[in-house]
Amino acid sequence: MFFFKNYEHSLLQLPIKETYEKADLMTNHFLYAQDVHIDVFWAPFEYINKEAKVIILGITPGWTQMQLAYNYVRKNIGLEEQKVMLRNAKKQASFGGKGIRKNLIEMLDGIELNQHLNINSCAELYGDMNHLLHSSSTLRYPVFIKKKNYTGSSPSMLRHHLLLQMIHELLVPELNEVKDAVIIPAGKAVSDVLRYLKVEGKIHHKTILFDFPHPSGANGHRKKQFEERKEWFKATL
Repeated sequence: MFFFKNYEHSLLQLPIKETYEKADLMTNHFLYAQDVHIDVFWAPFEYINKEAKVIILGITPGWTQMQLAYNYVRKNIGLEEQKVMLRNAKKQASFGGKGIRKNLIEMLDGIELNQHLNINSCAELYGDMNHLLHSSSTLRYPVFIKKKNYTGSSPSMLRHHLLLQMIHELLVPELNEVKDAVIIPAGKAVSDVLRYLKVEGKIHHKTILFDFPHPSGANGHRKKQFEERKEWFKATL
């Protein structure tokens, strides 16, 4: 499902700025869905790389990623062909901010994904080898609880009707468009969703690196979790 056209007019009304504030983007103009304390805002994360060899799947874009993607699209709308612009916006924003991408690349190289993909380093996935990567989120559009980033646990994605609806309507068809890729789920909550979708027969990917640690610096157990599972990740690849 592709909603860019629904929000294009509002995008064009945004002033061009170096950095957006929440008051600029977390408005009714960009609201996708809402339920009590949950607000879901549309963001330009709709590009699907069907030829990708690896899918890196986060929980949901946070404010940093949302702002980066809007910033890129607002500056380049009308200058780049729409598909190219949306691909570049995702490339710019995915796991962007606060060292998270650096942590992710270190872990991916640590399990020798770079060798599996025949590249020198997984840093190239965010550069010249971006065509090998499909970055996405379990919840495609940014989800906020009381205006703060949703972290995947409270409420559970599998127990909240709106979040589960997004998984079935957006995530399942998206993953099935990139059906031959290795899936790397960032964090336990994402792994739990993928296990559920496998059991339900909604997805049929052969290789999923379950329980891959979330690369956020806020994940204090990341290094320990990674070392415990590292050899299993390598063997599974």
